[in-house]
Amino acid sequence: MNIYAHRGFSGKYPENTILAFKKCLDMDIYGIELDVHRTKDGKIVVIHDEKVDRTFNGHGFVKDFTLRKLKTLNSSFEGYQNNKECKIPTLEEVLILVSPTDLILNIELKTDKVNYPNIEKDVLELILKYNMKNRVLISSFNSNSLKNFHKLDSSVKTGLLCYLPINNVVNFAKFLGNSYLHPPLVLVNESLIELCHKNLLGVNVYTVNEEDDIIHCLKLNVDGIFTNYPDIASNLLHSKQYS
Repeated sequence: MNIYAHRGFSGKYPENTILAFKKCLDMDIYGIELDVHRTKDGKIVVIHDEKVDRTFNGHGFVKDFTLRKLKTLNSSFEGYQNNKECKIPTLEEVLILVSPTDLILNIELKTDKVNYPNIEKDVLELILKYNMKNRVLISSFNSNSLKNFHKLDSSVKTGLLCYLPINNVVNFAKFLGNSYLHPPLVLVNESLIELCHKNLLGVNVYTVNEEDDIIHCLKLNVDGIFTNYPDIASNLLHSKQYS
């Protein structure tokens, strides 16, 4: 079972920051998951929400900030407000950090609420620039974004995110040409996993933080989990009991 650090080591450090990603580099994990939006001046940045309000000391939509203005914001995570590695990073900065490693990068396109025309092309160009094509997984709740990515380069692996029980979601994911389905933990059961695998779809589950849930996913034979605590998941997975 593959372990993805969800927004980096977000259980302990400010999510989606260079610091949270750096803390994953020496862990025995498979990859890192992050989220991308686009700034007013066309830069791809790593942040989960459409607005900066929850995680930084600012207000407003990411799309209405220039990169320079975003970089003036500080993290609102207690104890890390003045940490220079806890600014909003660009995707390029993360690629520079991760590309020398063996880690896989799951890039979630946050296009389900805000429309960023041609963001798929922008992201692909950065992936190619750093020779990461074979080490990325593109995911989104927005099926149109995944279709757009396939049109640009069908060889890049993609995963369809879902958060509600959807009729025929497995068939839909396969129809779109995805390699993976990314369901929430609450929807995961043995029949879903079997159906996905029967249709040659991998299953990566979010967000799996508790030890009992990690063990449950392991027993269900899921392909991967997204966790805020990659240290706990890695230690558990590689313990004698489950290795």
